[in-house]
Amino acid sequence: MTASPVPQDSRAASSTSRTSSLTEWLRRRDDRQLAALLRLRPDLALPAAPDLAALGARLGVRTSTQRSVDGLDALTLRLLENLVLAAGADDAVSDGVVEDDLDALEALFDRALVWGDADLVHLTPAVRDAVGLYPAGLGRPASRLFAGVADIQLVPVLRHLGIPPTAQPRGGQAAAAVMADPDRLARELESLDDDEHETLDRLAAGPPVGTVRRTRDDDAPSAAARLIDRGLLVPIDGQRVELPREVGVALRQDRRGDRQVSVRPEAPAVRLVEREPLALDQIGTTAVLEVLRLADRVAESWSAQPPTTLRSGGLGVRELRRTARDLGVDEDTTAVVVETMYAAGLLNATTGQEPVYLPSVTFDEWRARNPAARWLALGSAWLAMTRQPGLVGQRGDRDRVITALGPDVERGTMPALRRQALGLLADLAPGAAPADREEVLALFAWHQPRRAAGQVPLVAAVLAEADLLGVTAAGGLTGYTRTMISGSVAAVERALDIALPAPVDHFLVQPDLTVVVPGPPVPALGVELGLVADLESTGGASVYRITERSVRRALDAGRTGGQLAAFVTTHSRTPVPQALTYLIDDAARRHGVLRAGVAGAYLRCDDVSLLDRVLAERGTAGLHLRRLAPTVLITSEPVTDLLDTLREAGFAPAAESPDGEVVTLEVDPPRAPARPAGRGSGVRAAIDPDAQATELVRRLRSGDALAGADTRVQAIARDVPGVTSAATMETLRRAVREAQVVWFGAAEADGSTTAHTLQPISLAAGTLRGYERGRSGLASYAVHRITAIRVLGEDEAQSLGEDEAQSLGEDDVARPDGSS
Repeated sequence: MTASPVPQDSRAASSTSRTSSLTEWLRRRDDRQLAALLRLRPDLALPAAPDLAALGARLGVRTSTQRSVDGLDALTLRLLENLVLAAGADDAVSDGVVEDDLDALEALFDRALVWGDADLVHLTPAVRDAVGLYPAGLGRPASRLFAGVADIQLVPVLRHLGIPPTAQPRGGQAAAAVMADPDRLARELESLDDDEHETLDRLAAGPPVGTVRRTRDDDAPSAAARLIDRGLLVPIDGQRVELPREVGVALRQDRRGDRQVSVRPEAPAVRLVEREPLALDQIGTTAVLEVLRLADRVAESWSAQPPTTLRSGGLGVRELRRTARDLGVDEDTTAVVVETMYAAGLLNATTGQEPVYLPSVTFDEWRARNPAARWLALGSAWLAMTRQPGLVGQRGDRDRVITALGPDVERGTMPALRRQALGLLADLAPGAAPADREEVLALFAWHQPRRAAGQVPLVAAVLAEADLLGVTAAGGLTGYTRTMISGSVAAVERALDIALPAPVDHFLVQPDLTVVVPGPPVPALGVELGLVADLESTGGASVYRITERSVRRALDAGRTGGQLAAFVTTHSRTPVPQALTYLIDDAARRHGVLRAGVAGAYLRCDDVSLLDRVLAERGTAGLHLRRLAPTVLITSEPVTDLLDTLREAGFAPAAESPDGEVVTLEVDPPRAPARPAGRGSGVRAAIDPDAQATELVRRLRSGDALAGADTRVQAIARDVPGVTSAATMETLRRAVREAQVVWFGAAEADGSTTAHTLQPISLAAGTLRGYERGRSGLASYAVHRITAIRVLGEDEAQSLGEDEAQSLGEDDVARPDGSS
């Protein structure tokens, strides 16, 4: 980029005078700027730094700097890399910032990745290491590269450049001087053929290191070998070469053809589809109702046939496939629904020798809520859960398949990534949705280019899950999701209630025995209808179909023919077809004519001819039935197997008790113990980060004033934390012997620093005891917590309260008992 000095911008410097150190620069930042730093880099405040000097020291921690650099967008990262390239040995840049980059420079100042002001920028310690060996994808300077080349490898380079053969280090310096000459380098690049240009262009785009062969298949020197002999590539080991920085810069400035490889500073545009916000919410309600239906179906499927828990934890592949088949969706969708329900506390594993997964006792309470509240529990659980459903089915460590609900799905970074992905959509206008999801992914990559390679696939999976769960609609962020992210529970339910169609307590029965529910059914209607009919399609209206099998299922659950007929007549807004009446009456009449009980199992019937048909039926041969009496058959198979086999053969048996009464098969569904919802899954008001940052800044100012406001204070050595210097111990012993009053600072457990005035009377076992001004009784302090100390004269001791209040501020002098 073009370098030109610019006037100092008031946003980038808090004072017109230059600062001499990072700590001094931090002191000159105002409270708002320091609070912004702590919000942008919260790891700096964990634990709280005692003063600004300690905060400045933490800015040199590489892990913290690396995390902050990785979060920069493409424009700000480009500026930081250019500053690293332009900085000298003292990590200072006196020019090189153009006017268009002032906003990016301010972002670097806000994160304290650089310090100073616009016309003299200093790199914060560890920034060079965090940026990496190849800033902006450019190689190392030619002087460093040629310094490591062996004399024998340097000979052809010097010969080509017209330099007499010279041993290192003079030979390497001579070759580097040619590469540093822009005119000579331009002539070298002009003389290259197409193959050589293509090789250099690939390396100029970054990274600048490549693996090459010395010869082609026809034994002729390869393009890379010719470039090495010209000095345009420098070998760094037996197989790898590196493009010198000077060559890379020259190639990036070449405007011919398609060789322009500079970073695009502007964020990529996202084409939008504009809708009314309420219209987008209504589109999202289709997915909301569908995910609620799928959650109900998971509970029904697992209550009827609980899947076993793998020994290593999680749900087996076969069990996931069976559940997907029961739900009528693919396995990926099933994994998302199951993981979200588990995070919301609706599913849990039982205890015992053979644990299984079941709906938890919380599920029944959740199911009784209104649809908005039910979805809110699922949506907020997904937003905060530390699990990544997209990993299910992939190969993990030791080439094992990653299973749903297993430990390998755990990923602690997922909540932050979901909020980042949804944050991109939240920046769009309400009701707007991206026309192409790839453009959203490109925008995410621009905002975090250093993390893009690993996180873009994850963001794509997150956006797909959001569409599935109704968090987004048509790719855009719904209004109720915007409210959920802000943390207002009542507002989410209210917004979603407005968008959802009103629950209905009726349906329409068609002549073909289909039942159309024109909206989401009320919970009681949905449960009963799911028992008597099979769901065929969902959407704004649900379609069920009543069959002989579904009616028999309801009869097995304890309903009578009269109850089923009354249910249909009561809730149908259309006349009940005669065919449905006949179907219910016929199924009820046949139900229970055959009776099964425990004998191994027995089967009895007053109709001898019907028992003859059972014995003659090919499908019942596996039961090994034998006639005990004209009206009784027995088998060694369990009664449940007897009932299932007869039903599959087209009969309608019923179970009976020893006294001959029909046994109702409906029982309370099994439930697993309740489990707490996933970490942070509940929607709650967010902690005010501004208030926290303001309080931390206040403590930093207080500690800084305590440590550096008075030059007479004896600072304690910080090199070895927890070790008290001999000078401090001697000062304390002398104060005890001579009954002197001391003023000292102490580091508290939360990282803050407090000031105390004490007349010590004893010093033993690492504890200082004495009488403290403004406090009754004997006070004691751990010596290793003392950060600064001085002995007060008689006049100074008498007036200390007034003097210290003026220098430190009343709010900064805190007492151990909590008073000020």
